[in-house]
Amino acid sequence: MSISGINRKLKAREFVFFTEETAMAALPAEFPRPERKVMWTILQLHYGNPLVHFELQPHVGRGVVELGLHFEGPPEFNDAWAGYIAGHAATVQPALGGEWELEEWTASWRRLHRVFRFEQLTADLGHEVADDLAKAIVTLQPLIAAAPFAAYVPPAPAARSAGKHAGRWRRKGK
Repeated sequence: MSISGINRKLKAREFVFFTEETAMAALPAEFPRPERKVMWTILQLHYGNPLVHFELQPHVGRGVVELGLHFEGPPEFNDAWAGYIAGHAATVQPALGGEWELEEWTASWRRLHRVFRFEQLTADLGHEVADDLAKAIVTLQPLIAAAPFAAYVPPAPAARSAGKHAGRWRRKGK
């Protein structure tokens, strides 16, 4: 994606695609490319397990771009991944920089992430975020692949029985 006028304001979705393209171009030629999922202005990149993914999301209303490695499976799965990453902090932190932090994001999800503050989404900001995304992928993906439990994907939660709530949305008298 070519962006003319390097500092022109980008729309959130345009920013996501520009940043992704720039980050992928920055990866070494021999480095494997991730699988991707785009949900409007959320980009998720993973290497076979979508529960462990790199995520990029601009929040225009808050003036921040969030970038991180997310663990979005069951709590024990996420805790194991966060503990594994924390155990490698001595190599990960210097490679990524002091802006990155490992946190309990929700009651069950964990993430290693950083934020970029902005007044406008621009190509300059896209380049900055892309540089960190590429650096995170190159630093973290080999570590993820080497984890002793890297191939484990927890089973999906049991689906609710369709019959149990089949009449729930019907209007009275119908």
